[in-house]
Amino acid sequence: MARPLSRLLCVLPLTAGASAHGQSLSYEDVLGAEHRAGPRLTYAAPAEPVEAGPERVRAFYGDRAEWRPQRGADAYNWDVSAEMGGASHRLWLSTTGDGTFGGPLDYVEAQALYSRPVSASGLAFQAGFRQDFVPRPRRSYAVLGVQGNASEPLYVGAFGFLSHEGEFTARLFAYYDLPLAGRLILQPAIETEAAAADVPELGIGSGPVYVEAGLRLRYRVADAFAPYVGVNWERLLGRTARFAREAGDDVETTNLVIGVRSYFE
Repeated sequence: MARPLSRLLCVLPLTAGASAHGQSLSYEDVLGAEHRAGPRLTYAAPAEPVEAGPERVRAFYGDRAEWRPQRGADAYNWDVSAEMGGASHRLWLSTTGDGTFGGPLDYVEAQALYSRPVSASGLAFQAGFRQDFVPRPRRSYAVLGVQGNASEPLYVGAFGFLSHEGEFTARLFAYYDLPLAGRLILQPAIETEAAAADVPELGIGSGPVYVEAGLRLRYRVADAFAPYVGVNWERLLGRTARFAREAGDDVETTNLVIGVRSYFE
């Protein structure tokens, strides 16, 4: 049966990448060197020779640690990642999830992906494994896609997920870091997902599943601490929306969001 909107949107990951909250993972600010949110991770083009040692990368991206005030119990969510390896071959680890304060977790997901750069800007091919721990019934997925900076301010992602039950979903997302005055950065973001077939036990219908759009304004105090405030809009679509209505759940929500973005290398 369908689940509440906030939970369903996490079952179909914004975040990375992609997160639902998917996986909206932008890892640098588009500012001068003195105002950049974190050092830019440079990728060697696939055809270039890679030297061992100096090109080693170990980085942590706390893209979202977010509080969403709402009627009843306030909600929270997270979207964090780590990257390690060399200039041309890396391991990408990520987790995303959400819940309500004083209540159980609504969703917990983890991914382990091989990451191979395909452009000097930072766009990377990724393949690997995703495991959903909450809710039940649990799902395991094979993952294939690309994500990264199409240009310095524009971050994009496109992923396909094939579950161990043979269910296929696809997700697209993009967001843009727009520098404003001083250390302020405005980030518009959008994400959508579609399913190849109905998955009634997860409340998912075939065709377009949801669309999510957000606008977040952050202030970079330091690489490790960039608080933000914004608004996030979510809407279930098509058969998924019909399943939600039949279960008495909302199909559209708009929330204030307050959070912190961080970066470590």
